[in-house]
Amino acid sequence: MHAETVVPLLLAETRDENGEIAPIRPENQKIIAYFERAMEVKFEVRRYPLPRVIENIGKGEGLGFGLSKNTERLKTMRYSEAVFSDFVWVVARDDTHMKYAGISDLQGKSVGIVRGIRFGDDIDKLRNVMFRVEEDQPQNSSRLKKLLSGRMDVMLVNSRMPNAKDLEAELNLYLDEKNLRNETQMNYGVKVFAKPLLVDPIHFTTGINTRSDVINKINAAIIKGRKSGDLPALWKN
Repeated sequence: MHAETVVPLLLAETRDENGEIAPIRPENQKIIAYFERAMEVKFEVRRYPLPRVIENIGKGEGLGFGLSKNTERLKTMRYSEAVFSDFVWVVARDDTHMKYAGISDLQGKSVGIVRGIRFGDDIDKLRNVMFRVEEDQPQNSSRLKKLLSGRMDVMLVNSRMPNAKDLEAELNLYLDEKNLRNETQMNYGVKVFAKPLLVDPIHFTTGINTRSDVINKINAAIIKGRKSGDLPALWKN
């Protein structure tokens, strides 16, 4: 019996409203388990703040998961095929008169995003030019509180959900369950605009000088999983 190959897997940490590191999302746990089986490896999960994940992947510490592409990252990282795509939704307080049909509607707005997240070159070049960026903690609760208090006009939320109304219902339930409103905000909720800001492909990554065979194995597992239907089935369960 051969020894199991252990591969460090670097994931960005997210935190709950108490500042504690939140568990890995169940849908991501399924994806990780699929690639462990397909590649016959064991992932040793290491969680860091997103900027450190990017830095450590570039230094060759291990494999990364959950990152989108931009020119800056391509200087230090090698990317797999896209595993899936996230939808990036624009969320506002539900009493807003703002309309959103495309990025030009963010002109002059303050936009709350998770610190370190990037959405590709086309949007990166508009940061603090077309719209003001309010970088914040990775937990949704922090940005939701600022949105309700009027400290930002909109916030961006990455979600696997392809339907705005489903995410809207989830976020408003979260506001209720976590008691995030103060006394003056009890009549407010949030709305999710019907059109996403973008559809963001998500990849595995390694350092640019790290052995390419790992990425080749991942790509083979992605292609096989698409053909068999095993990968798409993970999004439905």
